[in-house]
Amino acid sequence: MSMSKLILTFAAATLASSAALAGGNNGSPLHSMKQPPVMTLKQGKETYITGNGFSTALPQFAFTPIDGGTVLNCTKASCIISADVSAQMQTGGADWAICVTIDGVDIECQYQGVQSGPSSFVVGNVTASSAQAAGSHTIQTQLYTESASATYQYFNMHYGEHL
Repeated sequence: MSMSKLILTFAAATLASSAALAGGNNGSPLHSMKQPPVMTLKQGKETYITGNGFSTALPQFAFTPIDGGTVLNCTKASCIISADVSAQMQTGGADWAICVTIDGVDIECQYQGVQSGPSSFVVGNVTASSAQAAGSHTIQTQLYTESASATYQYFNMHYGEHL
């Protein structure tokens, strides 16, 4: 199993929430778990970001960045920049989406749906890639919601440059 698939599998398992155990708005059945601040690991031409939005409210009908953006540098005439993203939300009963931008331009934006159990937590994911010219490029993840009461919790991103 490749490192990116292993980390993505681990991230998805970490984000899974049990409706029977989840309570409050912490997004985890581990109520006493202390979530560290956002962590970024740069390894070669890859970056891993993991964090918790701590039930941060999202504005309705807006695209909200949830990471600071990561700069990847294409050193050849062209390269492929990729993203594997997962995020946990309380949807407020409305549609929501995970979007990925490169240099402010959408390369992927997918609705995730509103299916959830009694805890109202759902996890969505998106995978995207785009050919880019030589130079520095900023990749970033945004969340979109049609709810006036949606919040986000855990998130994981894996950004990479491939020649």
